[in-house]
This record gives sequence, structure tokens and C-alpha cells, in this order.
Amino acid sequence: MMTSPVAGCISNKGGNLVQLTSFSLVQDCRTEKIDNNLKQEITKLTGDLNHETAQYCNLAVALGGSQDTLDLRDELKHIRQRAFEIARQNKQKLIPALRKKNVCEEDAKQLERLYNMFSSCLELLEVELFQTLRLQKMFPLQSGVHFLINVGTSEPFLGCKSQINISEVSLQKESEEINLLERDIADVHDLLFTINQKIAVQPWAAATYNETSQQDEDCKSESSTSGSTASSIDITMVEPNNKRKRWLCVVIMTFVAVLLSAAIIGVCLGLLK
Repeated sequence: MMTSPVAGCISNKGGNLVQLTSFSLVQDCRTEKIDNNLKQEITKLTGDLNHETAQYCNLAVALGGSQDTLDLRDELKHIRQRAFEIARQNKQKLIPALRKKNVCEEDAKQLERLYNMFSSCLELLEVELFQTLRLQKMFPLQSGVHFLINVGTSEPFLGCKSQINISEVSLQKESEEINLLERDIADVHDLLFTINQKIAVQPWAAATYNETSQQDEDCKSESSTSGSTASSIDITMVEPNNKRKRWLCVVIMTFVAVLLSAAIIGVCLGLLK
């Protein structure tokens, strides 16, 4: 929208006239669009981080239980390292996009939603890492006889496991694993602190995600067609069921009426005798 300027002039201390131009309406300058490839990449990285965090949470439940093994702890280590690498890459792409001043409102809302998902995954991952550290310290696997919690899903008669060959190498390796986990926790905490310092997005102020993709529309159309066919099948199936219930009720009522009449006749005959 074009607006007409209103000109005026004032005098400064030196007596010179300074012309002023004001506008009654100002057009919104937030017109910059984020590259679609960048948005897709950020969305993919956020989804990958969500997947890795969920997988870590599922596996971390077995720590300290009868299913706890060295292979499980190695897998958890690889997952958390992959998650941190994904988070680091996502931070390098998401934070600069969020800090742009002239991003259009639609892209800004989408980036804020992605940031909320990103920071939530990091916070949950940090909590799970602290829990992992506590459980690995409470239930060491390379320190001789170690008692585990019997969860009832496997090895019901083994409340403890013993490692026969205990060496300084195994004990040192376990200590290194603990130190590595502590460093990973510190790295995740620093990353989370850094993004929270650079971005001031409040989770409760983010708009609800209501966008519908073409795939969702196709799924809805398929579900509606399948629902219509299912409804027709249900109608045809309900009708004989209702008839069957009616006939059953009629038979039961007839049987009860016969019993009552027989009982009444029996009582009357007994009184006559």
C-alpha cells in the first residue's frame, strides 16, 4: 500500500531548517522468505534428534536391570553421540535463521515451533543422561560381582552377575566411560545454555501447528472413503443383529410367561385340594 508523505520542517539550535517526512501508514518490512531447502533440512534434523532421543529413552530404561549389558551401554553411548552431533548441526542452521530480523510471519512461526521441539529434545536428553550417569555409577558391570534389579523379563533366577576376569584394564575402561558420559552431559548442557541465551522464544507463546500437507489430505480422503464403506458394511451387519436380538427377547419373554402361568396354575390347584 502506498502512502502519501506529510512534510514538515523544524529548526535546530543553529537555526537551520530540517525537513521531516512522516508516513501515516508503514508497510510491514518482514517479507524475507526462508529457503525451502533450509527449512526442510532443519525439519529433518529436528525429527532425527527427536528419534534419537526417543530411542535413547527406551533403551535407558533397562539400565540397572537384569537386561543391562555392556552392549546396551555401548549402544547408548553411540546414540547420545549421534544425537549431540545432530543437535550441533541443527544449531548451526536453526539459530541464524531465527535471528534474522525480516523473516515473514509464517516462516517465523514455523521456525519457532521447530526451535521449541529442538530445545525440548535437548532438555529431555540432558535429563536422561543424568539418569544414565547415576545408574551406571550405582550398577557397575566391570567391578566383579554386581547386583542388578530383577525386572522379571529375563533371567528370573539370576539376581547378580559376576565377571571372572577382572583386570585393571576393565576397571580403567569403566572409569573412562563414566568420564566420557560426564563430558557428554557438559556438552549438551553448554549447547542448551547457548541456544537459550541467543534465542528468546517462549514455548507458551508459540502458535499451534495447524498446517496440513498434501499427504495428510490424501490420508484423510482415504480414511473418509474407507469410513463410508465401513459404515455401509456396519449398517448391513447391524440389521440382522437387531432382528436376532428381537427374536431372542420374544423367545425369552414367552418362556417366562409360560413358567409364570404354570406356577399360577400349580398354586391354584394346590389351594383347591
